[in-house]
Amino acid sequence: MIRSKGLRGAPALRMWLLLAGGLCGGCVGTTGGEVVDFEAAAAGPENAQAGTPLEFTTSLNWLVTLTAARLHVGAVYLDESNLTSGAQPTSCILPGTYVAQVTQGLDVDLLSASPQPFPVLGHGTTLLARAAQVWLTQGPIGDAEQPPNAPILTLVGTATRAGDVRPFSAKLTISVSNRLPNSGTSQVAPPICKKRVVSPITTSVQVEDHGGLLLRVDPSKLFVNVDFGALSPTSDGAGYAFSDDSSDQPSANLYQNLVSAGGMYTFSWANNLE
Repeated sequence: MIRSKGLRGAPALRMWLLLAGGLCGGCVGTTGGEVVDFEAAAAGPENAQAGTPLEFTTSLNWLVTLTAARLHVGAVYLDESNLTSGAQPTSCILPGTYVAQVTQGLDVDLLSASPQPFPVLGHGTTLLARAAQVWLTQGPIGDAEQPPNAPILTLVGTATRAGDVRPFSAKLTISVSNRLPNSGTSQVAPPICKKRVVSPITTSVQVEDHGGLLLRVDPSKLFVNVDFGALSPTSDGAGYAFSDDSSDQPSANLYQNLVSAGGMYTFSWANNLE
């Protein structure tokens, strides 16, 4: 059941949340619109079927069969700004006004098309959002390190091309030590947050006083220009593994695709999230 709480006639809202370790958190503000709490969910692509591997062919003609794909989404934000194509904000916080936010994380099974609810309601105003952010973090967005036993992305699958069969796995984290290895730690919050925030994602979502926000994540986009032939074998020789850094071509491209705003993440407003 969709739960949505409208606060009609409420004064203009300005909530400055000390989110994610106080980096500045999402700022929901408006001079109009209705203030609402809404349900939010995330899911894999519409053609995914829970319990069934997802198959697709990559840009380098590898046939990929994914048997496990899990992404931790730490938070999502919607912003009213209409950013020009290719524009990159100088901060992890978008310009303009945030109109909606979901601030508690969710592990998303990307092999299921069914909406998986975030553990808390979203909060926002009934305004049109033109840009979005996905925060890929397991803790405070500005912390130098995050738990190695709590990866942002976990993958298991097989890639095949011209008779070359490569079982593969991946566990990606996003910390200073593996994404900014040459950086000092005295002022790490702004640069490391840029490695964790997918932004700006072009969207057009109208927050409503009914229904809910749906984020779909397409795991096939992770493998654009990924050359499985350059993967290193695992220590036991049973398969191949992406490294948890950018030390080789496939691992670097996998991470860059993960944090790219170019099509992997799409937002919509659904009348029913069941």
